[in-house]
Amino acid sequence: MPDLDSFGPDDPVLVSPRYLAGPRLEQRPLAAAMVWSSLMKAGWATYTPDNQREPFLCASPCQLVRAARMPNATDGGWKAVVYDDAMGTPWWTAEWTQQTPAELLTDFHRALAEAHATGALHSPTSPAAAVYLPLLNAGWSHMVDERGNQTFTSPDRLATVTGHRRPSHGGDAWSLSVFPDTTGGCRWSARFSKQVPCALVAAFTTSLADTTPVYRSAGQLPKGLGSYLVTEPAPPCAPARSDAGAASAPVLPTAGPGQGTARCR
Repeated sequence: MPDLDSFGPDDPVLVSPRYLAGPRLEQRPLAAAMVWSSLMKAGWATYTPDNQREPFLCASPCQLVRAARMPNATDGGWKAVVYDDAMGTPWWTAEWTQQTPAELLTDFHRALAEAHATGALHSPTSPAAAVYLPLLNAGWSHMVDERGNQTFTSPDRLATVTGHRRPSHGGDAWSLSVFPDTTGGCRWSARFSKQVPCALVAAFTTSLADTTPVYRSAGQLPKGLGSYLVTEPAPPCAPARSDAGAASAPVLPTAGPGQGTARCR
């Protein structure tokens, strides 16, 4: 495979692993249009402040499900929230920091649109195994600590997914961290509260573990990560999305975290 230094900044490349590929969306007005495309196709409304060019909120017709882009937050990230009462506290939340690759966000919000359309936002429609099987099938390692928390680590040991065994109602059932950034810290992270349906978390981990290369221009790739990336020349257009096929299931770990009885809507 060609070395990253052999490409010019505008050269189109296909890159893997996707969790190290960066967010892709340097032109900010295009960010929400891609990430929320499934929501907008389903008739969700977007809201754009007068002083911005891009929507910062996308809300379902019932106003009880909202996706937000938070440009003024410390990490400039993304958030999805489901309410029982439009004026109440959230039933569940999912959050991502700014450097989360757009393809992963898009796949989560596609699943969110489907779950809203089928009334599955308050229901554990999939077992917890649906969250971690894509990781195990992609060769991620698995460990369980003395508290029963599960950790899944990518083959390159740069990404970890943690399933928290006994989260509080407002705590995180699943969290993810990707290393390294230029300071040796976390490059990007994600968190899913206890009541997020496993089917939605699974949509994210399926995309996370997908080994299909993603499209970038070479100049969009994170600086300093060239030694971790596999790149190859690509035509100047995004490749078609490939749906992950059902792989044979390995031996299952213990029951997943934080999945109590949820209310169906």
